Amino acid sequence: MRTITQLTLRNMKIFLRNKSEVFFSFLSVFIILGLYVLFLGDVQVRNIQSIVGQDFPEIEALVYAWMMSGLVAVTTVTLSLGSLSRMVQDRERNVFNDFMVAPIKRWQLILGYLFSTLIISMTISITLFIASQFIIVAKGGEFMDLQTTLKALGVVTMLVLSSGLLFLFAVSFIHNDTVFSLVSTIIGTLIGFVTGAYMPMGIMPRIVQDVCNLIPVSQGASLLRHLYMDGLINRLFEGAPASVLSDYRLIQGIDLTVRNTVLTDPIMTTYLAGSIIVFLILSILRFNAMKN
Repeated sequence: MRTITQLTLRNMKIFLRNKSEVFFSFLSVFIILGLYVLFLGDVQVRNIQSIVGQDFPEIEALVYAWMMSGLVAVTTVTLSLGSLSRMVQDRERNVFNDFMVAPIKRWQLILGYLFSTLIISMTISITLFIASQFIIVAKGGEFMDLQTTLKALGVVTMLVLSSGLLFLFAVSFIHNDTVFSLVSTIIGTLIGFVTGAYMPMGIMPRIVQDVCNLIPVSQGASLLRHLYMDGLINRLFEGAPASVLSDYRLIQGIDLTVRNTVLTDPIMTTYLAGSIIVFLILSILRFNAMKN
């Protein structure tokens, strides 16, 4: 266990010391936040005002609750991918092989990469989650109650595990830092669309929605939006026709559908948990094959 701890600390220190890696891990977050602060936030506010027919003080809080819940989900992906860059660089520079001739077992080395990724992603995601609560309150909302907070932290934990294990498996096929940078750029660009953070999921073509909604992080983002927004939505849309509320939730990606079937919270939670198990099994099989 001491070996794994030292390897984990080594990977964390190298990642955090590299300012460019940290910056690019947050690039998607900065882009989304900048877009909403500059103009998309106002567009959303005006849209909700037109739907409910009047200006409520909590409308801005609702918009930021939608945005921040998506940001937390995006962060679990970009940080997991960014922190695993160390594994690619070690393999490209033959540091991985140097470890193999030392009294270190392969599974200890892999766990060092995985644990450092999970710790970094979990720590920063929780920090962003806490910050999001203060931002929403500053915009006129309220803090989550204890029960809702625990549920949200549970979803964040599942997202971190799912993303970490997914990219551990995927990155094992990448041997070149240039290729990794290209993959990171593509994923960092697409993740905002996949989670509906750049634009509402409901305005995308039906086939695109179905594909995106099958990706675990999209369902995690939906679960977080339920926890962040349900109280605000119920108050703001009180008295509005049920169809208006339903359409808003679908367009904004608060509720997800696959082939016109609405995904409930139990379904999405089970799907997210299942993705953790699947990616864990795939990673074990992959690294066993590499050993052989």
